[in-house]
Amino acid sequence: QSVLGHMGTHALVLELLGSQTRDPFNEYPGRINNCDDLIGYSLKNGRSILLRITYCNRLFAAYFFGRYDEAAELAQRYRNLSPYHAPTHDIFHTFYEGLTAFKLARTSEDSLRWMELGTKSVESYQDWVNHSSWNFKNKLSLLEAELYFCKGEIIKAKKKYEEAIEYSRRHNFVHEEGLSLELFGSFHEFFKNNDEY
Repeated sequence: QSVLGHMGTHALVLELLGSQTRDPFNEYPGRINNCDDLIGYSLKNGRSILLRITYCNRLFAAYFFGRYDEAAELAQRYRNLSPYHAPTHDIFHTFYEGLTAFKLARTSEDSLRWMELGTKSVESYQDWVNHSSWNFKNKLSLLEAELYFCKGEIIKAKKKYEEAIEYSRRHNFVHEEGLSLELFGSFHEFFKNNDEY
């Protein structure tokens, strides 16, 4: 199961790097030739941790590459799994599900549904930040920024984006600092002609 989990993570890293020449599944020949096979194997054999890892990795990649409908579907599949204590995966699932939900709240017809889902992610992080401000404050601030963006509360959103960037930088979450900067840039682009901005 460990090797299979690494294959899925290896596939994620290669996708993020834009590599089209290497296929991690070729390095471990067998019945599993891609991430869909990995999911099928996990479902058939009751490998819930492997399934969580695979869904989380694919959710992460789908979000980063702007495939928001796919990200939402993967987040839903993850959420539908029976409860299991997998805190690391749950933390990242909740973060990227929230970001995906807020993006879809701004771009889809079912904005109330997505706002509700995104708000649940904010509420989870409001609880988690009490346990580890160092690990979660930047993520909470970014989720709150996206929430305020959806609500059109420009001043509050701007403040929260700036907090997310600062906490990410201060706590050495370089990838999340980059994500915060990117989303703040999208926010600027959206509101550039707004008088309140």
